[in-house]
Amino acid sequence: MLSRHGFEDMGLKGKPALKIKNISKICYGIRVRGRCDPDDRIKPLKKPLRGCPNMIPSHQPAYFGRYTIEKELGRGGMGVIHLAHDPFLDRQVAIKIASNLALRDQEHLEKFKKIFFNEARAAGKLAHPNIVAVYDAVVENGEYCLVMEYVDGGTLKPFCQIKRLLPFDHALKIIFQCAKALDYAHQNGVIHRDIKPSNIMLTGKDQVKITDFGIAAIKGVTDNTLPKGMMGSVSYVSPEHLKGEPPAPPSDIFALGIIMYELLTGVHPFAADSDAATLYKIAGEEPRPLHEKGRDIPQPLESITLRALQKDPAKRYQSGLQLAADLSASFDQLKFVEEEIGFGEKITTLKTVSFFKDFSVTELTETIRLTHWRQFEALSTVFSEGEIEDSFYIVVKGRVMVEKGGKSIAMLESGDCFGEMAHLGRTRRTATIKAVTDTMLMRINSSSLEQMSFATQFRFYKIFSTTLMERLNRTSEVLKMMIEE
Repeated sequence: MLSRHGFEDMGLKGKPALKIKNISKICYGIRVRGRCDPDDRIKPLKKPLRGCPNMIPSHQPAYFGRYTIEKELGRGGMGVIHLAHDPFLDRQVAIKIASNLALRDQEHLEKFKKIFFNEARAAGKLAHPNIVAVYDAVVENGEYCLVMEYVDGGTLKPFCQIKRLLPFDHALKIIFQCAKALDYAHQNGVIHRDIKPSNIMLTGKDQVKITDFGIAAIKGVTDNTLPKGMMGSVSYVSPEHLKGEPPAPPSDIFALGIIMYELLTGVHPFAADSDAATLYKIAGEEPRPLHEKGRDIPQPLESITLRALQKDPAKRYQSGLQLAADLSASFDQLKFVEEEIGFGEKITTLKTVSFFKDFSVTELTETIRLTHWRQFEALSTVFSEGEIEDSFYIVVKGRVMVEKGGKSIAMLESGDCFGEMAHLGRTRRTATIKAVTDTMLMRINSSSLEQMSFATQFRFYKIFSTTLMERLNRTSEVLKMMIEE
């Protein structure tokens, strides 16, 4: 931790760019170390810690309540995480058990209890596929534990290094999932406040799982439920948090922007020789352009990252949903070359498409602004059965064929839509779609649809309902004919 006069001792007293409220009182929430390196709360052990006073015992309990402890996964100052088995539900779980370091005196006990109950409280408000679920909070015989979803994978931290950088599209998908998860948390009144690579897990299928809501700010919960002082990790704290401003969604967006910068370049945008110097840069210096870091970063990705890192939170993305929408558009630009069609021509074209016959000019304009047009040559595949996506399509020009199990089951033309169940989120495609002729499609993802006004969304949902009923009726007629035969 920094001492009360830590910043003065480090030669930063009186720096005009560092206008940080109560900076000398940085304490429990931000873990400060000698160099700029993100702190991991839980670290894998190469061997048990033995012979060290006030450290966690190296032995592992065989049981905790009904849970059978299988092995240790990692440990930190506040607890040990074990892999365990829940015999009632027959599933593996991760159990975080309080360490004796956390409980060694009344002061540490009170800090731990606040974090423990805060994480349990936050978990009770959240249920999202990209957030680690907390199943149970147990206090037994003076011991505290959280029972959580077990994620069979590692953290994002290794992929923030130059030697292990991910492809651009892969990195975008990860940040996209994070943005959607944070938006969900924010909509439910929870600000994470400690977003960093070591708190983002990746499953074997590259599904993101955000974890550790121990210091989250929860709407309706008073400030005295957590230890006093500034919260988070030095390398990922936002400028406004350093000034003592209350937590808000843009602070989490700033931390996610730092992670995106690291995933794309392999370096931290505010790297420095000490934590104090890092905080100084976060508060008063702009990050270097990404393309200067030795990698050919696509311009759209650079723009998105730098917007997320704006010092002024009002100039940042105001929600994870906004960030996700821009990421989705950027992904389209990376993966596909959209045919250049003028805005006026698009308006004129859509007025002739039956899907949009009841849309006003304002609604058409909004739709064009938030969607992407794609050209497919005859016999090319739009998507294949079994793929997972969160986008649906509308045929603007041309014809497509629907195949299932290698057999043609339907033909769609201008005005028809397909894949519309994806507006509910990522779904597995139940059929293959192929272009029969040269075809123009409008592609809309779930994030873009959520960005539209209520009136425009209502238009889409109304057509989806009508389309569903028509398809059910056709299916019923086919079944009736089969029975009569």
